[in-house]
Amino acid sequence: MKTQLHPTSRALPLIHALLLSLVFVLPSLVTCNPAAAATKSQSFLPSQNKAKIWRIVPKLIDSSIPKHIIVMGGPASGKGTQCQKLADKYGLVHISSGDLLRQAVSSSEGGPTAPHISTIKQCMEAGKLIPDNLMTRLILDRLRSRDCQERGYILDGYPRTLAQAQSLQDAGISPDVFLLLNVRDEDAIKRVIGRRTDSKTGHVYHLEYNPPPNDPEILKRLIIRSDDTVDSMKVRLKQFRANVASVENWYRDIKREVDGSSSPSEVSRDIDATLKQMRKRKQRV
Repeated sequence: MKTQLHPTSRALPLIHALLLSLVFVLPSLVTCNPAAAATKSQSFLPSQNKAKIWRIVPKLIDSSIPKHIIVMGGPASGKGTQCQKLADKYGLVHISSGDLLRQAVSSSEGGPTAPHISTIKQCMEAGKLIPDNLMTRLILDRLRSRDCQERGYILDGYPRTLAQAQSLQDAGISPDVFLLLNVRDEDAIKRVIGRRTDSKTGHVYHLEYNPPPNDPEILKRLIIRSDDTVDSMKVRLKQFRANVASVENWYRDIKREVDGSSSPSEVSRDIDATLKQMRKRKQRV
């Protein structure tokens, strides 16, 4: 028998849009003074208020949409871009293993990984994997945060080894789906050597596929990450291939593969279609 959706479920996208409009549009409407509007918008939208809204919105979306997702792919497979698209669409928390590591290295506040910063930095510059115990500590600390517990999460680039996957299970972390983005090594290398990162905003551009705006200030801030070189990429790709098979096998029951060599919009459509298929399968069970 075909599953019949309740009439109110058809209105959920509209409800979602209306809630977001209250967050992002309302502050600019409460005054005709542009300067005052900007001030009110800033005071109305502290990060904690937006977080509260995101706690509500996902609950209004179909609860069978996967809320615990792992996205895996080799370096420059586009997983970061796709993870952010998913996070924006479903209100999930995007947890990037690379971003966590870069934050740990650049942080001046120390923390539990402070004694190991030099080790992390050396591994990143050489394109080698971070020791499992350090990487797992960073990931589990993030997963235990309140926003991940309430909204769900997307793990971007973790777990990369069988030991890391086992650590997640030991900690009681059970993902709903394991998405694997497939990209040929030669295409990945071509992608990475043209990549440039805005040192202020963290936004990533590509000289060919997604060029930065012709803004002198932005162009001056662009940097090449230490691991975005051909030599480093070859090491990283070799490491990825050596470990991914065991991780794939660990999650074989929830694994889905997507061709990551297409344009970002095409890959995004394929991922959405895959998630919808899993949703329908869950509804039939």
